[in-house]
Amino acid sequence: MNQAELSYSTNEAPSRGLAALGIILLKGLLLFPHLIVVGVLGWLAGILAYIGFWVVAITGKMPEGIRSILAGYLGWSARTSMWLGGVTDVYPPFEMEPTGYPTSLSVPRNDEPSRGLAVAGIVMIVKGVMLIPHAIGLFFVGFAAIIAIWINYFIVAFTGTTSQGIERFWSGAIQWTMRVSAWFYGLTDEYPPFGIEIEPSA
Repeated sequence: MNQAELSYSTNEAPSRGLAALGIILLKGLLLFPHLIVVGVLGWLAGILAYIGFWVVAITGKMPEGIRSILAGYLGWSARTSMWLGGVTDVYPPFEMEPTGYPTSLSVPRNDEPSRGLAVAGIVMIVKGVMLIPHAIGLFFVGFAAIIAIWINYFIVAFTGTTSQGIERFWSGAIQWTMRVSAWFYGLTDEYPPFGIEIEPSA
């Protein structure tokens, strides 16, 4: 399957302290520097993706520099979200492509991007309309995932162990989001599947 794939290692000894910060909604403050970076990268990604659509429509190829930044942005977003959800307690590094981090996002390389989808990206509203079913699904799944991860903070804080079911649910929601984003930005032409099934890589 030519989709963005999220992989992670199970957090065997989750931090009760970080979970406690999550309960009182302070964990996000520790991510503030990353949120700034992700916000700036997201703004840049939108511009570069639009430029990339024009290049693909004209030449049939996505510039490697644009692809690299878009994939790096999605990976950074995924790592930030996985740390916030407690899937790992290793604070995310300030790198586009870190090595050895417990979670990673693999974005497929599309050597022959569709010019038709690139034109749809130029129009933008066309691709957006095509993603409405995903937007509806992710709205409900995302809300449920936030509630679930908040419950998991309590589980970790009081027991020192994490709910693997909630961990997989959160990770699956992040993977679904990244797959939709990768398709919207033109990194893959294969329409993203619906679903949150994911298993830890180790």
